[in-house]
Amino acid sequence: MICIVKETEKAVFHERLTAYQKIAAVKEPSSIEKAIKYKNKISAVFLMTGNIMSVKQYVDLFKKEGLPVFVHIEKIGGLSLNNEGLEFIANYVKPLGIVTTKPGLVIKAKKLKLLVIQRVFMIDTEVYKHMIESVDQNGADIIEIMPSRLPHIIQLLSKQINKPLITGGLLSEKAHALEALENGAVAVTTSNLDVWKADLTT
Repeated sequence: MICIVKETEKAVFHERLTAYQKIAAVKEPSSIEKAIKYKNKISAVFLMTGNIMSVKQYVDLFKKEGLPVFVHIEKIGGLSLNNEGLEFIANYVKPLGIVTTKPGLVIKAKKLKLLVIQRVFMIDTEVYKHMIESVDQNGADIIEIMPSRLPHIIQLLSKQINKPLITGGLLSEKAHALEALENGAVAVTTSNLDVWKADLTT
């Protein structure tokens, strides 16, 4: 039954990702209600606030509203980034998946049936080359490139890797989002309310 529910949740997420092409990055508790308000304009939520005492409550709020939610595990106060921490997220908090910058956590999270979005900060050519060389061995389901204002890099990577590519960071207006999508990203992540509201299909 658990596997059936998880597969249904994954299907809903991918349908929403195609329909809305934007993910709300929720960085403070005051943004939770705003994300829920615009739930019919966003694909999912990246939860980047809270602690081990509040994270389940936040995740449950989003799930109740039908919003797929991913926990950025490095942003949750008091959470140990080890097997026990991941098991706490997977078995108690129960989001659809996690966001992480740490490659070493990807395989562990996948074993716990979590979808994994690996966030990569594209700071130089060495990072770019390593991404190309390691992506086939990477167990992440989706790669997120930061920042979003690198359209030529997004375009190159979207053609060279066989995984969905999303992007975020420094994305402050609709035009930035459209540029990223036009260059191969399947979605953008942002905390910008104006972008949450925007229709990216026009």
